[in-house]
Amino acid sequence: MAGSQARLKTLLFNDTSSEGHHGCHLVMQQIYTLAEQAGMEILRACPMHHDWQTDEQLQRDIRAADICLVNGEGTMHDDAPLALRYGALARYCREHGVPCFLINSVWQNNVRLNADAPLFTRIFVRDVLSQAALDEIGVSAEVVPDLTLSYQYQGTTPARQGLLINGSVLTERLREAWRISCANPHLRYVSIRTVAPLQLGKGFNVYLRKNLRKRLKAYRRIAASYLHRYPAELPGSRIDKLRWRYAVLAPRRFLALLRRSQGVITGRFHLVTLCLVTGTPFYAIASNTHKIEALLGQVGLGERLRSSYEEAVGDAPRIAFSEAEQAGIESFLQVARHQAGEMFAVMARIARDRRATR
Repeated sequence: MAGSQARLKTLLFNDTSSEGHHGCHLVMQQIYTLAEQAGMEILRACPMHHDWQTDEQLQRDIRAADICLVNGEGTMHDDAPLALRYGALARYCREHGVPCFLINSVWQNNVRLNADAPLFTRIFVRDVLSQAALDEIGVSAEVVPDLTLSYQYQGTTPARQGLLINGSVLTERLREAWRISCANPHLRYVSIRTVAPLQLGKGFNVYLRKNLRKRLKAYRRIAASYLHRYPAELPGSRIDKLRWRYAVLAPRRFLALLRRSQGVITGRFHLVTLCLVTGTPFYAIASNTHKIEALLGQVGLGERLRSSYEEAVGDAPRIAFSEAEQAGIESFLQVARHQAGEMFAVMARIARDRRATR
């Protein structure tokens, strides 16, 4: 950033940091870091489910902003109501001459939302399959891998030991993971869940109250989770409790656990990305969108996808990365970090040019 340039007044939408899992927290951390490096000042970060369409003050702030960023993550698929809300935001920004960028996003199985895709100033998706979906409707998008992959892990490199197994956003997949962990004592079940951070400011007075309530609720659930048993055939009423019971709350401890493990078997996209960041061998099981398969294809790790947890556990003796895989991962991460920085630099240049003509 040129030191003499005024910082860009930036609004961020779909702030997922209150969603209580390590991947979301790291995404938001990286957005703030990269935005600052590009000369953006995030004045307000709109919580994931906050409705900008009913908030008149936020609408005034949008019209006065230099740039609006929409953190797509796993939201922009299947014409989800939240996805349509951000499509409407792109339309509103276009009407008022405010650059609106969709970043860090999936794009899949949309019909109604496709009409709003051309209204974003630029679209940056996380994977080539999302890029292809937009290309089919004549909308260009650039691929910048998930922003967790822009994080450079600085932890130590201890001797690896022990296998971790993790569930999925899909209930039956999670049950399968738990059932297999119960039958294999050498597997340690671990959850990606964590508590919402206490956040001051961010342009919304509700943040501190909301996150304090969430933290207190989470701590009650964690305490209660130790009062239950978790049979191999897990009932639906115990799923949320299981996630809290096996959570590692501190981000550094969670990443260190990955770093020292022999390998991870997971159905969670962000646990795959965190394995890549920490250099941890893994097998992955498909999730609710194409995000995992697409990422593995980009890294050259397509053979790391398994059809089931049972198959992955059977292959666990061969989970270690080959030298070629390790080299490919390191190369991919270097490129991902460069692309993330360049994405923010490009958005800043566009916003400054637009500001100069307003």
